[in-house]
Amino acid sequence: MRSRGQGPAWRAWLLALALLASAQPAAAQRVRQVIDGDTITVSGVGVVRLIGVDAPEKTGGYRDSEPFGDAAATFMRRLLEGHTVRLEYDGDRKDQYNRTLAYVFLEDGRLANVEIIRAGYAEVYRRFDYRRKPDFFAAERDAKDARRGMWATRKPRR
Repeated sequence: MRSRGQGPAWRAWLLALALLASAQPAAAQRVRQVIDGDTITVSGVGVVRLIGVDAPEKTGGYRDSEPFGDAAATFMRRLLEGHTVRLEYDGDRKDQYNRTLAYVFLEDGRLANVEIIRAGYAEVYRRFDYRRKPDFFAAERDAKDARRGMWATRKPRR
């Protein structure tokens, strides 16, 4: 005799609940630290890697610094550090380094992932697919056309 809660229907219900929970945004949390232009630390969550953002490396990291790396980190510090944010997930919740992958929304509704790209301190991360990628490409085009940040001295690619 099978005990209650161990049948296939019970497992399907639990799986559905888990999938629903992973698609839901997290409660608002405070940004404790900006590590660099695409990685932050959030209270109650830990290290968060911004989905779709490829910011240059800053001085003092694991790799050599890149042009605009320090500027990207400074931009994100001003935008996020000490502020309350809401995280939203898309696909995998963790990357290969066990960082949480998320879209980071400010209290006013702006998406930090887009803001740094639009300011010209990061590029769109092209390697993986994610649902907001078209918005990120539009923000990058805007930064290039306006010659902001790293695009100030480069000719826009078309």
